Parts: sequence; C-alpha cells; structure tokens
Amino acid sequence: MKKRIFIKEEVFYDTIWGKLFLFFIPFIIGFSYVGLLYIMLNGIDNTFWIIGGAMVGYFFPPAGKESVIPIAIGALRGTLSPPTYIFLVSGTIAFIDVINSYFLMWNFYIAKKIPVIGRWIDNFQDFGAQKMKEKEWIKKLAFFGVAIFVIVPFQGSGGVGASILGRVIGMDKFQAWLAIISGSFFGCFLIGILSHYMGEAIIGAFESNILAGIGVIIIVIVVFIFLYYIAKTRLFGDSKSISRGQKDEN
Repeated sequence: MKKRIFIKEEVFYDTIWGKLFLFFIPFIIGFSYVGLLYIMLNGIDNTFWIIGGAMVGYFFPPAGKESVIPIAIGALRGTLSPPTYIFLVSGTIAFIDVINSYFLMWNFYIAKKIPVIGRWIDNFQDFGAQKMKEKEWIKKLAFFGVAIFVIVPFQGSGGVGASILGRVIGMDKFQAWLAIISGSFFGCFLIGILSHYMGEAIIGAFESNILAGIGVIIIVIVVFIFLYYIAKTRLFGDSKSISRGQKDEN
C-alpha cells in the first residue's frame, strides 16, 4: 500500500503541476514566515528589522551563522528576554537553511541553470566529491556527516552546501533533508546560547574594568579562531578549494 502511495507521489511530482508546486512552495512558506514575524514583532523597537537584516545578511557570503547570529543577538539585548531573542534569531537562521535545502533538493537542475549559482554548485559538487575521497567517514556515517557539515560554521556549510553534499554521497532526499534540519537547528541554537553568555561575560568584564573587557574579547576571538581552524581543516579540509576551482574556470 505504501509503495503505491509513493509511486503516485512520484508521478505527481513529474507533472507540470507537481514541478510548479515543488518550485513555489519554499517561496510561499518563506514569505509567510516573514509576514508572521512582521505581525508579531512590528512595533517592538526595531526587532523585526534586526531579524530581517540577519536573514538578508545570511544569504550573502562570507556572512554565516557564526557572525549573523551573535550580531543580531547583541543588537536585540534589552528589547526582549534572552530566551525569546535566542529562540527567534537562532530559529530564523535555521529556518533559512531548511527552506534553502528544500528548494535545492527538489529543484536541483533548475538551480544549476542559474548563471552564478549554477557555477558555484558545479564547483561545490567537485569539492564534495574530493572530500569524499579524503574523508571517507562522511560517507560511512552519511546522516551524521551531513549534519556535522551544517553545524561547522565555515563558508558554504549551510543548507545549500549540505544539500549538494547529500547528493554527492547518494543519500535519499528526505534523509538528507532531515540531517540538514537536525544539524542546522543544533548548530544555530548552540551559537545563539554561546553568543548570549559570551556577551554577558564581555559586558560584565567591561563594567568592572576596561582592560579586563578587552582581555575577554581577545580570549574569545583566539579560542574561536582556534576551534574554527580545527573544525575546518580536520573535519572537512579547506573550503577555499571551491573558490580556487572558480578561478581556474575563469
């Protein structure tokens, strides 16, 4: 019975109406979410515009969750309670990963025809294939490999990059999408919580002593760079190979 249902779904998605549904549903959901945020947050200082700015900024590299979330949380301090702004900011950035990955999973060949995006996708596919040879554990632990790829905050590691990686590995679409959802929400909320408490520590240090505040900032930056470098090189290697591939084509 289930097999028949899946066959009917696949037949529907192969029709023009099915393809239109898969193409437009991410936009409908995305704009509906933005509208809901506006209704809920408009009038609470600049809350909607801060979160909206974070959403827009997340679309343009090299901005990533590791920079967009702390900036938005810092800007919202004093306007909402900590649990509320952590939930809103982290959940919103994770939502973008979910929508982007959904669009790419079911509209992959359309996305490849978009001039700039298509070239980036081709290069990222080559990058993903190369990483599969170097990091075999990603393929062996496909679900966790894709989830970790989303969690680690380096350029190209969001929902779009993870969707392509899932295709390179040969994962089922729904399984890959679930891995992206899990990794994105875990990573975004982890960054959101750490950003809040680090911000509290930095502000507290500055209130007691300016030099102590500067010292805390330096320590945070050094620790972040160290962990970023370890995660970037040890887990997946240097993502600059993507940009090098683009230069070679040019």
